[in-house]
Amino acid sequence: MKNTIYREEFSAAGISSKTIKSALDCCLIRLCRGVYSVIRECGVKDHSRIAAFIRDVDWISFHVGKTPADLKRDFRYQTQLRALRIQSYRWYRPEDVIVGKSAAVLHGIPLYKDASQAITVRHPRSNSHTKEIIRVRDEVPAEDQVRFGHLAATSAIRTALDLIRISGQHEAFAALEWVLRQATADHFPGFNPRSGYTEKFQSEARRIIKTAFYPAVARMRSGQVTAQRMVDAIGPFSESPAESKCRLNLIALNLTGFEQQIEVRDSRGFIARVDFLNEQARTILAVDGSEKYALVGPSLIRREGEQHNRLLSLGYKVIHLSFDDVLRLNDFRDKIFTQVPELKQMVGSPDE
Repeated sequence: MKNTIYREEFSAAGISSKTIKSALDCCLIRLCRGVYSVIRECGVKDHSRIAAFIRDVDWISFHVGKTPADLKRDFRYQTQLRALRIQSYRWYRPEDVIVGKSAAVLHGIPLYKDASQAITVRHPRSNSHTKEIIRVRDEVPAEDQVRFGHLAATSAIRTALDLIRISGQHEAFAALEWVLRQATADHFPGFNPRSGYTEKFQSEARRIIKTAFYPAVARMRSGQVTAQRMVDAIGPFSESPAESKCRLNLIALNLTGFEQQIEVRDSRGFIARVDFLNEQARTILAVDGSEKYALVGPSLIRREGEQHNRLLSLGYKVIHLSFDDVLRLNDFRDKIFTQVPELKQMVGSPDE
């Protein structure tokens, strides 16, 4: 997998520590202590025997033409490397359970600008802290554990719940919605968000919340009140972390009347499926989250063009929100209330 090689294999092939060191950041990267990955077939004579360990040609092709700086800026690549490190680490103890951000990486849960490197685990009897692994003495209920091959980790739901404490409510809300969306989509073979959503999709999501999320909250030893409140608020329609953050901002402002993933039509037919629509205020929120291109294709509403003009002709006001706009509640509030002041009238009371 990804040309993963252990130091013992290099030694058995007669490749010295000196050669390994010289190959680092050339044709080889270090994943963790004693574990490496071959990323290129280079022309350095001393490295020729390393090329014999290439099994994953696609992994080699991916690195062609990319500089270390390119790879460092590639968020998806860095996340993939972290998952590879977690899976390749060889000094786990029996009963270790991978938790927190490390478990999130294994599940593919998006994390915003996370630079943590150490693997985080829980163990029923041991504490330890090294550069590569942080082990905390604590037990994880069996119901909240899943397997990744020989490794145990917290379930996707429990991982997202744990992120409330670790990363804060904004990050955790996006994670909870992502997990719910994935779990719901699994029940609809061939699901394609570009084809729209059915009532069954929403009802299945509510069933999953009741049968899987609520029991996981009940098993938490602390933070149940906040976790329950957040789980009560999540939905399956956010197509990117940015949309989840936008949705949480609307909830925090108690700004009522917005619905997600609504199709808008005129006399000519379909115009667009918009991220958020408040029909009473005739306002559309278009969230330009960069993740959206990867998840559902280039379907964002443009500031100019036929779609935008047709929406304007129907009397809609379109507010374009960048990822930065939804990160901070004050920035979000100022932007939407400045562009559409009448939205202030749609703020409900706390009891609504």
